[in-house]
Amino acid sequence: MDEKTEKKLKIMNSVLVKMEDIQNTQKSLIEKIGVVEVQLFDIQSKDLDKELDKVMNRASDTLKIIKEATEAFEMKRNRIENEA
Repeated sequence: MDEKTEKKLKIMNSVLVKMEDIQNTQKSLIEKIGVVEVQLFDIQSKDLDKELDKVMNRASDTLKIIKEATEAFEMKRNRIENEA
């Protein structure tokens, strides 16, 4: 494997680590929203509940996009490694 490819793979590995961190952060956000929603059952805050539902939906969509992008990037990285 040449030096250029090694450098490229090193950068791609770093990006993949950061993408995993982003996924974990997004999962944490979703979990925290869930906790708040459970706590709201007792006080019945329909306005906040409605807004949190929007945030939860967007966070879930974002997590899905991040996962798909990470998988595609990882496949590209693996192809480059296998071709080297």
